[in-house]
Amino acid sequence: MNKTKRFLLYGITIFVLVFVFVWEYMIQQWQETQPDGGEAVVRTDTFVLWPLVITLVAVSLFTLLKKKKE
Repeated sequence: MNKTKRFLLYGITIFVLVFVFVWEYMIQQWQETQPDGGEAVVRTDTFVLWPLVITLVAVSLFTLLKKKKE
C-alpha cells in the first residue's frame, strides 16, 4: 500500500472517530431534552456508525502491523 492510500486510510479513520464521539455527545444532549428523558428513543444510527468504526480501526491496525513486519 503506497503512502497516499495509507495517509487517506488513517485520515478517514481519525475523522470518523472524532465525528462519532461528537455525534454521540450531541445525541446524549438531545435525549436529555426529551420529555421522557430519551427512554422512548430507538437508536438506529448505531447500526451504521459502530460497524463502520470497527471496520476502519481494524483495517488501520492491520495496515500498521503489516507495515512493521515487512
